Amino acid sequence: SASGLPLTATILFFQGTTQSSGGAGAVFGDGLRCASGTVIRLATKTASGGSATYPWNMELDVSVRGAVPAGGAVRYYQGWYRNSAAFCTSSTFNLTNGLRVQWIP
Repeated sequence: SASGLPLTATILFFQGTTQSSGGAGAVFGDGLRCASGTVIRLATKTASGGSATYPWNMELDVSVRGAVPAGGAVRYYQGWYRNSAAFCTSSTFNLTNGLRVQWIP
C-alpha cells in the first residue's frame, strides 16, 4: 500500500532483487530508487484520495506475481508515481519509501 500520494496519481508498484547503491538509493526523479536488480512490475494503479493498494480483491498475491521462489528470498518493493508538483527537481515523478521483505517458506 502507498499513501500520501497526489489524490489521483498513477502509481507503478514494482519489486527488485537487490538494493540500489548498497541501500543508499539512487537519485531518480524527486526521490531515491531503492529497489533494483531484476525488476518486476507488479501492478499499475490509480490512487483514490491519495492512497493505492496492490493486491486488491481477486488480484494475484505479491509473492505469486513477483515469482518469489517457494524456498524464500529477500525482495525489495517500491512505488513510482506521477507528481507534477515542483519539489527538489523539475522532474514530474517521485517514489515511495522502499521496503525490504524476507519471504520464508
